[in-house]
Amino acid sequence: MKRFSIVLVLAVVLLLGTSVLAQNIPISKDISDFVKDVAIKKGISEDQITNVEQVDMNNLPEEITIENIDETNLAMYKLDVEDLNGTKPVYVITASKEKFEKEVKKFASKMLLNFGFSGKMNTSTFLLSGTGVQGSYDKGYVMLRDGSVTGLSTNLDIKNSFLEGVAEIILYKNGEAIGFRNTINLKESGSKLDYDLINEGTINFQKGDIISAKVLLSDGVQVSDVNTLLEITTEA
Repeated sequence: MKRFSIVLVLAVVLLLGTSVLAQNIPISKDISDFVKDVAIKKGISEDQITNVEQVDMNNLPEEITIENIDETNLAMYKLDVEDLNGTKPVYVITASKEKFEKEVKKFASKMLLNFGFSGKMNTSTFLLSGTGVQGSYDKGYVMLRDGSVTGLSTNLDIKNSFLEGVAEIILYKNGEAIGFRNTINLKESGSKLDYDLINEGTINFQKGDIISAKVLLSDGVQVSDVNTLLEITTEA
């Protein structure tokens, strides 16, 4: 599956009846295939497409007038399409290579770390990693690259309702609470959840830092089957 499917782009196809000369800018096969896919979805047969090239945004064909185009966000591609009336150009406006690569890099750099605890819990406890090892102030996931925390979600069961109190899932970096947590009200029994997002770059970590998670419970509360998912974004 092409990576282009993850990018939400503006795709506009302009059909022109005259041939237009444009500067030929080399493009990769992935980009060429993506542009062809856009054209095919607009009703153009792949067999009709004889060539794909990027148009120089500083030297647009005279038939096209578009103002305020930022080349870091948009790009135009020219497809030579052959039919019974000869060859005509088809223009596709979509995400630029720079925008596409930025989005792919952003998507590819996200990671999910699993924490959890199976069974009943009635005291504040560090959660287990995805491999079943219980964390602590100095045990947890070791970061491979610099990056930041971007999300946290938790699902757990409350076994006994509590008039006043909460269950908090707190993240620790090198044994210090980092101030980002899920909070679940304990007034009602049953399955409960919480999720929170935070902007990239707000809570940072460095390679070698240890990330762990702990459940803090109010006195007298019992919960079970804690599932916590931590989203991080790392730098290349």
